[in-house]
Amino acid sequence: MKKLILSSLTFAGLVLLFSGICISGFSQGTGAVKLVYNYPADKQITYLTKSTMAQIMDFQGQTMQVDVKSAFGCSVKTAGKQENNLKVEVRVDTLGQTTDSPMGGTGGAVQDVVGKTCNMIISPEGKVVDMSETAKIVYTNEGGSESNLTQALNDFFPVLPQKPVKAGETWESNDSSIVTSPSLKMKTFDNSVNKLEAIEIIDGIQCARVSTNHTGTMIMTVNNQGMDIFIKGPFTGTSEYLFAIKEGYFIKLTSAIKMTGNMEISSPETMTVPITLDMKSVNEMKK
Repeated sequence: MKKLILSSLTFAGLVLLFSGICISGFSQGTGAVKLVYNYPADKQITYLTKSTMAQIMDFQGQTMQVDVKSAFGCSVKTAGKQENNLKVEVRVDTLGQTTDSPMGGTGGAVQDVVGKTCNMIISPEGKVVDMSETAKIVYTNEGGSESNLTQALNDFFPVLPQKPVKAGETWESNDSSIVTSPSLKMKTFDNSVNKLEAIEIIDGIQCARVSTNHTGTMIMTVNNQGMDIFIKGPFTGTSEYLFAIKEGYFIKLTSAIKMTGNMEISSPETMTVPITLDMKSVNEMKK
């Protein structure tokens, strides 16, 4: 649900992720499956997210496009319980980003966060209860903007249905999130229609395949090197994930989101330009 800031106009890092995870067994007599989180404690589940973002701006009829590619790898395991919630430990394995714009290419790997860990508290349905530790892992990208792991992990674990669902059944959900770093504040309001497409066997593992159609609004305030930027607009998109029901973790998540709105720059001079963000990502478990 999945980092949108780039280096030239300082959006170099925020890749919006709409994701989903689920587990558990079948409800007796209904043919339905209850989806809840239950990462193992005795081993780490390793993921690699690869994302692309095309940012297209129209400056009085002149189009400028900036392409951002990013990668985020992490390992996740259960670190215990907190009342009815799950504590998960996240270790950073890789983090990097490149930006290609008319002004040239920048970016690369961020080495100083590799190996660092933080804990998050999530509910059985995936709602974030506490992610304060993610803000303590801070890094600086090549453009000089400071960020933290909140951007990468805010939508890593999506909210699941409250009740068991059958194959073919749909449910609606509404969610909002706020991501804050020293150079960025982003609010997202997401309305989604979800569907359990099927229960299927993938590489010998019984998986739930869930698809989602997204609509909503994105609002961002960015400050970088004295430049103040405000972006607002509606978005639409789709996502789909495979979740290992018995094992308790997702196997693969794909998403495609497009936002069309306006960008206001308040300094050094005031101007408003149309902007389109076209974002795609694949988050997949590494075998």
